[in-house]
Formats: sequence, structure tokens, C-alpha cells
Amino acid sequence: MQKRTIITSSLSKSFSVTGWRIGWAICPAYFASAIKNIHVKITDSAPAPFQEAALTALRSSPEYFDALRQAYKSKRDYLAQLLTKVGFQVSVMPKGSFFLFMELPRTCTLSDVDFVEELIKQAGVVAVPGCVFFHTNSSKLEDLSLTAISYHRRYIRFAFCKSEETLAAASQKLTELIDGSGGLKLF
Repeated sequence: MQKRTIITSSLSKSFSVTGWRIGWAICPAYFASAIKNIHVKITDSAPAPFQEAALTALRSSPEYFDALRQAYKSKRDYLAQLLTKVGFQVSVMPKGSFFLFMELPRTCTLSDVDFVEELIKQAGVVAVPGCVFFHTNSSKLEDLSLTAISYHRRYIRFAFCKSEETLAAASQKLTELIDGSGGLKLF
């Protein structure tokens, strides 16, 4: 496998710097040459201060990673519990991401896109419609059943890589909205 494996990674999630876009590939030299040729044509290099910060980050102690893992796990569990309490359903608890992919409550008649729009308008809480994560061959749309189409529109993605203050504010807004005291109930 070593001769045909490309390992890619980045600082994004491990060091909470998603905007920096600093990553790397580990692979045999013949792959590295091709990757380098593509890279120089489609992207620019990371700013020098980010590269210096990346070096410092990569020298972090194992305790840093343990603390980060625990912090994200706590935030994940907090948001999952909140969303489950207000009616969302979690199929798979993430173990290597900071996103929760939640199914809309069964009582919700809105599509994922409509729900997210209303969530932003009424509560100021942002999520991503799940349909953007599914691929549907539109040329064969007539082959899809209504169940298959609706399945693609039943999920919302929430990010829990936020400050505790932001998560608490979102929790309060969601609870008020779902309870009805903050405006029109969404489901």
C-alpha cells in the first residue's frame, strides 16, 4: 500500500484554524511531483506568518490534543442533546468531525432549505441544508421515488466548533423558537 497511498491532512480541525487552508500530502515522490504541479497552478502559497504558526502548532504536546478532543466532545454532546430535546434525530454521532448531521423532526413539514431560511429569519441561528451533501442525477429525476427525493431534504448540518457563549445563545434561541415564545413554531 505504501507505494500507492497518498495521505492528506491539514491544520484546519486539529488546530481550529479552518480559514488558514494549510495542509500537506505524504506520498511517494512520483505522486508528490504531480501534486506539486497541480498545486502551483490552482492555488497560492500560505502566508509566511501562517506557515510559522503551523510549525509551532505541529510541535504541540499530546496534552493539547487530549484537551481539544475533550472540548469538542463536550460541545458535540451539548448541541446533540439540545437538538434531540427539541425534536431533531441523530443517526450517527460524529467521532472525527465538528458537524452534526441531524434529521428534521418528523412533525416538520418544511424542506431542509425552507427550514434553514426560517431558522435564520426567526432565531438568527445558521445551519446548512442537508441537500447540498447529496448528489442526485437530475437527468434521471423521474426515476427517483418521492421517498428518495424527500430523504435528501430531511437533514440539516449544524457546526459545534463554536465558543461556549455562541452555543449557549443558539441554545436559548432554538429553545424559545421551538417552544413558540420566540415566534412562529417551525414544527
